Amino acid sequence: MNGMNKTIRMVVSAIALLYAGLCFFLSLDHCMSTTGNPVDFFLFFPIDGNLGINLTESAPEAIANIFNYYDQFLEKIIELCQLQNMSATMKELLIIAGFFLTILGFGSKVSNDVTGQTNPAEYLWTHRPKALLKCLSLPWGLITAAWGKHPVLVIFPIILLPLYAPWSIMTTLFLIIPFLLVKAVIGHNIKSAAKKEEAAYSRNTDHGVCPNCKREFDRPKVKCRCGLILDYPVPSIYGYKYHTCNKGHDIPCLSGKRSELTTICPYCDTEIQTREALPITISLVGAMGSGKTSLMLAAADTITQQARIVDVTADSPSSSLSKDAIAAREYVSPTVPGELESQILFLKSMRMQDREIVFNDISGSEFQPDMEKVIFEEYYNYTNGIIFTFDPMSFNRGVKKDMPHEVFDSFHYMFTTVRRTSPSKVVDMPFAIVATKADICSPKMKDEDVRQYLIDNGEEDFVKIVESLFSEVKYFSVSSHGIESASAMRPVWWIVDHVDKKLTETIPSP
Repeated sequence: MNGMNKTIRMVVSAIALLYAGLCFFLSLDHCMSTTGNPVDFFLFFPIDGNLGINLTESAPEAIANIFNYYDQFLEKIIELCQLQNMSATMKELLIIAGFFLTILGFGSKVSNDVTGQTNPAEYLWTHRPKALLKCLSLPWGLITAAWGKHPVLVIFPIILLPLYAPWSIMTTLFLIIPFLLVKAVIGHNIKSAAKKEEAAYSRNTDHGVCPNCKREFDRPKVKCRCGLILDYPVPSIYGYKYHTCNKGHDIPCLSGKRSELTTICPYCDTEIQTREALPITISLVGAMGSGKTSLMLAAADTITQQARIVDVTADSPSSSLSKDAIAAREYVSPTVPGELESQILFLKSMRMQDREIVFNDISGSEFQPDMEKVIFEEYYNYTNGIIFTFDPMSFNRGVKKDMPHEVFDSFHYMFTTVRRTSPSKVVDMPFAIVATKADICSPKMKDEDVRQYLIDNGEEDFVKIVESLFSEVKYFSVSSHGIESASAMRPVWWIVDHVDKKLTETIPSP
């Protein structure tokens, strides 16, 4: 049981036992002052100069009979022990022993069990299944504890039951009000914390993206350091500050404190990193050798350098965006065909919530005309923008292959198939058309030259089709190598600006 649950249980138990103790001392004091008379039970309630009400006298007959049976039981024990000469002292000791057995019941592990069932995290003590009944069973904890050890052992607390039953009954009743009050307070705290957390998560994170299956999800699963897989910790019946797994490890459940948690994709069960960062997904499209991967590496490198200037830390868990991979981008190998993991770049700063740039880099071979083409659904179902690359030098080759219009036709077929939309539907998504390898173009090409360059080289229909199918189209001329490689960041940041203006204002493009 975690610290919060121990505190909650202690508060409820202490209130009930404190009041039960006052009733007990009043009853014991009356027994000691009226030697030879039956045991009377008092309810602590100062009135008319008296500290309590004599329940034996004022209670209904059925309840009064229970108290009378209790006195008869004590007399029977004294008689069996042949201690009539110590009758008064023995009766007082037996009363003390009965109340003490009731107190012992509060330590029962069975009554205090908060083990999670569908989610392996401890419930809050007041919000576990049948919480009130389990709370009211505390004074009878000797029975539940014995049953938990072995059903045969329950005979011992049952034999002693008449000795402590009246005190357990009274304490059970005294538990109801403090339990309900504490539960109401905890419930209010849960609602308040959950509302704040939901607003913060929606504002700062909104959703997650799996680099393995490419799917978006509202919340991932989390993996505790002990290996248990739990629901994403949010203020709930498992806690409003932190959750505790069934093995006793604490997990924060407030927004901003969960960035270091190990997360699991809820769809493919792959261990991933989310860091509660707002994900911005960019898919790259282009023919083989058109410079998609080089652009991605140059953009990641420039973003990292620009971020460092404004005290933002950039790092990547993806091997393809490692420092070594970026440094060797001059000799990058062609992207292998097939479905690959997305490449991720995290941005962290004290001034803003973490951000996550997700690149879907797809082999150009996937855009070649092929009747048996494999369609990777999640590449285009969850994306915030498209970067379409083409090599301007390809128009100067003798054999024109994989021209922009051919690549776009193949891409658009997959895009509309995956998104289940009409081929003629206008898509509200930024679409960047990027002329790569600007460093070797002669004369040097500028952004404003790209559109006309495509038209002059027989791609006017391609330009018109793209502009009719995507509401926002912009043309860029970039270099992924040499002194002008920083230009690769511009089309990426143009798409990012559509999703997160705060990020583009914090880290300006060169």
